Amino acid sequence: MLKTGTTTELKHPGKVFKDHKKVGTALLDCLIENDTEAFIEILDAYLRINRRLIARGADLARSTVQQALSGKGNPTLKTLAKIVHEAVAT
Repeated sequence: MLKTGTTTELKHPGKVFKDHKKVGTALLDCLIENDTEAFIEILDAYLRINRRLIARGADLARSTVQQALSGKGNPTLKTLAKIVHEAVAT
């Protein structure tokens, strides 16, 4: 389980994040529950290792991806969609 209640549970992230369906389900649950903080936390953890590769594939600057996933960022839906799409394609 990636998300329980209002906090995320990231035990053994390498193992959990290999299951793209589980990650997708957790992200969708966050959106349905309007839990943007958990959405960003899960997406950030999922992309942490491959941020440069995903940025390149999504035709975004690595700094754009970094800022989108930081607490200071305010990414557009289009930017988040590009990041998620490329992450699933990778």
